[in-house]
Amino acid sequence: MKAIAEDVQTGKKVVVNIPQAAYEDLESLAQDKVSDSKLQSYIDNLEMSADAKAIIASILKTAVKVGDLVVRVGKRIVEIVVMIAAKFPNATFGLILGLLVGVLVAAIPVLGGILGAFVLPIAAAFGLARGYMEDIKDEGLNRKITEAAALFNSLQGDINVAS
Repeated sequence: MKAIAEDVQTGKKVVVNIPQAAYEDLESLAQDKVSDSKLQSYIDNLEMSADAKAIIASILKTAVKVGDLVVRVGKRIVEIVVMIAAKFPNATFGLILGLLVGVLVAAIPVLGGILGAFVLPIAAAFGLARGYMEDIKDEGLNRKITEAAALFNSLQGDINVAS
């Protein structure tokens, strides 16, 4: 069975050959878990720039067609991120705080250009790890991330890039 994904910005297509058994798993992934209006409402209420919201909106449009099924992969990814952010605020807060520290260091005149490239990813990773350690005490975040990743296992297969 062929799964075809198209880049919404460039129009480039990627073809993935998946086994028939994986097609049956995709049927559950193709079903909507959260309504479009509820997800859009959540995104609209985020305190971020319109450009960032536009990027999220373009991610939401990403879909994969497998046989007769259309799997809205972008929507699933955004749903997972929203769910993790809501259920695991320490990891989310730690990541945001780490990114903020990295951006502040990068904004320092002269040294920021040099240090920013190194400090930003390290601070983000440290903040995420620190928050993750707080959330992981109940192992909920690890379980949810594993479950979320498992949702996309049925899309594995041989990849061919079509033009």
